[in-house]
Amino acid sequence: MAINASSHGPNGAVYIPEVDLEDFEEYTTGGYHPTTIGDTFNNRYEVVHKLGFGGYSTMWLARDKHLQQYVSLKIMIADESPKSTEASLLRKLCCGGSHPGQRFVPHLLDDFSFSGPNGHHVCLVQKPIAACNITASKEDFVSLMFPVETARSIAAQIIMGVSYLHSRGVCHGDLHMRNFLLYSQDFNQNLNSLDPEGLYKRYRLDKAPITRFDGTPVGPHAPPYAVYPMHVKTLADNVVDPMVGISDYGTSFVVATVNEASAGPHTPELHTPALYLPPEGFVNDPITQAADIWTLGVSLYEVLGERPLVESFGWDRDDIIAEMRMWDMGRGETPDTCQWDTQGGEMQALEELLRSMMAFEHTERLTAEQLMRSEYMEKWAMPAWERQQERQRESGSSNSSPLLPR
Repeated sequence: MAINASSHGPNGAVYIPEVDLEDFEEYTTGGYHPTTIGDTFNNRYEVVHKLGFGGYSTMWLARDKHLQQYVSLKIMIADESPKSTEASLLRKLCCGGSHPGQRFVPHLLDDFSFSGPNGHHVCLVQKPIAACNITASKEDFVSLMFPVETARSIAAQIIMGVSYLHSRGVCHGDLHMRNFLLYSQDFNQNLNSLDPEGLYKRYRLDKAPITRFDGTPVGPHAPPYAVYPMHVKTLADNVVDPMVGISDYGTSFVVATVNEASAGPHTPELHTPALYLPPEGFVNDPITQAADIWTLGVSLYEVLGERPLVESFGWDRDDIIAEMRMWDMGRGETPDTCQWDTQGGEMQALEELLRSMMAFEHTERLTAEQLMRSEYMEKWAMPAWERQQERQRESGSSNSSPLLPR
């Protein structure tokens, strides 16, 4: 049946949008798979709740009917599935020896693909986690800051995590505050003791109908309803012993060798939000692990301070590049948004670290290995992380990573 164009929404939209849910327009050929509660994938994984969504995937909590435990499913959009290297990259990262940063990287339990009304989708199976990103934790608290000991520990964890990625030859390619997650210890330790009914008592299952502007049925490409993600949020001032993970490896890549580069491989692209982009991301220069160092520096500034390095309102490409130059010349913002009562040169060490991470020329930035040996890391960040581990050992609480299988 032909549909009158007047029955569409703004910009030709087909579906009436809802706040805090995925873009319903992506329920189309090449887009999201129409997932509903109770769906079973690979004759094994039954969907019970929603964990979240992104531009390229939806994430679901499922029950593994073989092992009688919960897992997370990351179902990628059909257009990106054939190009995805995330599964192979995560398999590469699961064998890291004794590097302390491995614990902050997710572990792949299984992967498979399937066909649906919108195309062929890759699905990644991982240990289930409930988390909020660091931005969400900060934005709902009046001071917009973590306690000093908490912030130091977070800094140590994300530096160790990026150091591990780089030691394995991987560039994350999309480091920013929403891809650094704070995990709910209670959820991750007690989840498997809950049946679905108990789960819904603790994490309510809320749905919203998906409706077309023209009033016709949504059809096979979209589900009849969307599911709101599980509400898991800890305000910054309540975060005492943070457990952090680095998420979203959809745009990560293995750094090419010189010989491979000369053979002309596909040039990696950054999908980082503009306010986190390094200078080379604005001028289409080659992307290396130094791009991660820049975006990690911008993120650390925000973790340890009160506000972002570059404010989001009214940003302009040329203004951002000019501010980058000012910072590089020593005349930009400094971490004066940190209102902690600190002594012993911590702020000076932090400023030196951030400036060395955000040098305008990518060849002048510190490497991840050098970050691990920096004064700030050795005197303030790592000691905070070690004190946290000691507290957890003394209290008998688990300090194992929620990302790794036990």
